[in-house]
Amino acid sequence: MTSHADILIRNATIFTVDPDRRVILDGAIVIEKDRIKDIGKSDALTQAYQATRVIDGKGKLVMPGLINLHFHAYHGVHRGVAPEELIGEAWGRWVHTKVMKHVTREAEVSATVAGLIETLKSGTTTVLESGSFNTEDVIEAVADVGARAFMGRRLHDQAVLGHSALLQKTEECLKLNERILIKYRNGLADGRVRPHVCIAGNGKCSDTLLTESKKMADSYGVILNMHQAGRMEQVFENLDRTGMRPIEHLNHLGFLGPNVNLVHMVQVNDLEIEMLRAHQVNVIHCPATALKLAMGLATFGRFPEMLNRGVNVGLGTDAVDCASYHDMIRVMYLAAVLFKDFRFDAKVMGAEIAIEMATINGARALGMENEIGSLEKSKKADVIILDMSGVEWIPVHNPIQNLIYSSTGSSVQTVIVDGRIVMEDREIRTVDERKILAECQRTSEALLKQAGVNPMHTLRWKVV
Repeated sequence: MTSHADILIRNATIFTVDPDRRVILDGAIVIEKDRIKDIGKSDALTQAYQATRVIDGKGKLVMPGLINLHFHAYHGVHRGVAPEELIGEAWGRWVHTKVMKHVTREAEVSATVAGLIETLKSGTTTVLESGSFNTEDVIEAVADVGARAFMGRRLHDQAVLGHSALLQKTEECLKLNERILIKYRNGLADGRVRPHVCIAGNGKCSDTLLTESKKMADSYGVILNMHQAGRMEQVFENLDRTGMRPIEHLNHLGFLGPNVNLVHMVQVNDLEIEMLRAHQVNVIHCPATALKLAMGLATFGRFPEMLNRGVNVGLGTDAVDCASYHDMIRVMYLAAVLFKDFRFDAKVMGAEIAIEMATINGARALGMENEIGSLEKSKKADVIILDMSGVEWIPVHNPIQNLIYSSTGSSVQTVIVDGRIVMEDREIRTVDERKILAECQRTSEALLKQAGVNPMHTLRWKVV
């Protein structure tokens, strides 16, 4: 006797990322409403279930939706515009003093939705957004796209390292964050879109803002997200101001905990890694930004050591004017290979670890490891299907290595979030992609014109 299902994907190669890390050849996955009802071999599940929709997975890879733990929305209005010779605080000053003060509600909303389209089309089903300015408008727009998203308000109350752009008073920062938490405490879109406590970090937050934000996150039962210890000048600034390195200082304040997500974290030492482990802090590695903005990843990065010592490390793309893309498969590639070269050791990191960082580790950072991040019975049906017939995949012998070392997000064919197909045959089914991209281009051009920014800045070439 057969059971009913909404979707049956069969004849596929499946990366479960379950506790046994099973790779199922000729596998099938059964979806009923927003949940995974069953997973196993195709023959058995095809006989056991009668599905409304059957998807043939022959030549396809099925895996958990990717989780991007660092997604900047508002930077989408100026992709590729910041002079590429700027690094560190010089880059930040340019972005925030030249461009961001001119960002309109319309521009930020269109850039956010365009960014989410890019994430979905490259296989990301969940993002942790790093704070917007027109937050309520952005959150309402995000709910329509179909992705799973954690949204917040970007805030800081302290000017350090050269600029005070967009600075707000401590009390105002706390009120704005709490306003978002109260208004969206039940989430939107059946809970897919949720609020979190977001502050800028990187020395731009007073001790009061840090400690009160942590209390707020604890009180509301949400995660807290901020940048930290990305560049050496931030370490020096923290030492000058507090007498302690950044993570030591946060530990001294009682700030560290399992609901804390710290982004970049290139500049940490062994003592700080032990503090992160002891307090179960989540670390978000953004290798594309670390390389482009010259954070010293090769010299100072300690991500393999963090993982080896039990620190949960996930991955993020960051903004499209520093990392310049939201393709998590490209980010996984960097996470897999960089430390092999940096340490002269091919056994360091690798494809399997990179996949775990972008799936189950990301889910753990969000407190959702029992819901997403792997393909298991009763978990949320956040599933992506990749086409392995493209020239970059052939011949296919070890799809684990092919995924990380040969492919990109353009291999993603179908995306399912909460059991709902939001992209099929690379066509977004929830919103009008062409209309949104045209709107993003239009609002970005208007913004750059108002800011007086020449988008075709070059170092040596002549634009005629």
